[in-house]
Amino acid sequence: MSDFMIGYGSLLSSYSRRTYSGIETPVRPIVATGWRRGWTVRYGDEAATYAGVRHAAGHHLHAALVPTEITPELRHRERGYVFTEVDPASVYPDDADDTPLPPGRYWIVVNRSQVRADADHPIPQTYVDTCLSGCLETGGEARARAFIQATELWDSPWIDDRDRANPLYPRRTPLSHDDRARVDALLDGCGVLKYRRPA
Repeated sequence: MSDFMIGYGSLLSSYSRRTYSGIETPVRPIVATGWRRGWTVRYGDEAATYAGVRHAAGHHLHAALVPTEITPELRHRERGYVFTEVDPASVYPDDADDTPLPPGRYWIVVNRSQVRADADHPIPQTYVDTCLSGCLETGGEARARAFIQATELWDSPWIDDRDRANPLYPRRTPLSHDDRARVDALLDGCGVLKYRRPA
C-alpha cells in the first residue's frame, strides 16, 4: 500500500523536499480537518522553534499530500515528531483537479510535546520562508495567506535570520530579494509581521 505524508511545514517546499529528503514526486494541495498548526516544535540539537500540529475540532490544516516512502532519512528529518496515521476520509483536495485523492496510508507528524517558542528557541524567518514559498508554489498568495491566518502563536519570539552567516534553520529554501519582499508583504497584510524582530 502506498504511503503519503501530510506536509504542513517545510515539506510544502519543493526545494526543501528535493534537496534535504530526495523527494521528487509531485504533491497535491489538500486540507486536513481536525488539526491546527502552531509554532510549537523544537529539536534538542537546534536553537529554533518550528511548526507543529495539535488536534483541534473544527479547524482546517492547509497542507500538501506528499507521496513518499517513510525512510530513515525522513524519520530523522522529522525526529521531533511522531508519525501518526490519519483517516483519508478526513482529508480532501484543495485544488481545481476534480479527481479523488489516491488510496493509501496517510501520515501526519505530530509533536511529541507542545512547546512555545522562547528567546533561546525563536521562530526562524528562514523556516517561515520555506513554508510560505511552498504555499506560493501550490496555491499562490491565497494559500500563503491561509497558512498564516490558520497558524497560531505568531506573537512568540521570532527573528529575521535571513542574512546571518549561519541561519538558524539549516534546511532552508533560499529566496530572492523579490520573493522575500512578497513573503513580508503577506505577513504584514495578515497582521503578524509586527511580531518579528531583527536577528
